[in-house]
Amino acid sequence: MKKSLFFLLGITLLLTAVSCDSAKDPHHSPKSITKAFAESLYTGHFDEAKKYATPESIPVINFFQHAFPPEHFEGCDHITMEEISVKQLTDSTALCKCIIHLCNGKNGNEVTKVIKRDGKWYVNLRQGEDEKKKAEQEQMMVVNN
Repeated sequence: MKKSLFFLLGITLLLTAVSCDSAKDPHHSPKSITKAFAESLYTGHFDEAKKYATPESIPVINFFQHAFPPEHFEGCDHITMEEISVKQLTDSTALCKCIIHLCNGKNGNEVTKVIKRDGKWYVNLRQGEDEKKKAEQEQMMVVNN
């Protein structure tokens, strides 16, 4: 009886640890990956932003990294985001629209495409020509809604 009780307790603790760990991982939803990516990118933590992006997006992030030196982000350790809305396009593709308030007082509307690969969500900044046209149409639908 004691062994089965300890076994059940062990399983319960393991499941609790796994569920808490997945809640901390921003890859679990389009909204959380968009938030984690934007916070990293707009505060100059480019290596962190790369963790949240598709491999195809890395050259775009590298461009930003070279265009904006670390001094550009001094005193900018966070951003605020509001109204993150998600438009699910397919089981593995979504568009996230949000308003970002940067530390320099500027605000911006962002529409970010996220895709699901191997059960995890990633920001996708780069597309082929056909995907670009489709993404522009999708973004117009989100912006107009």
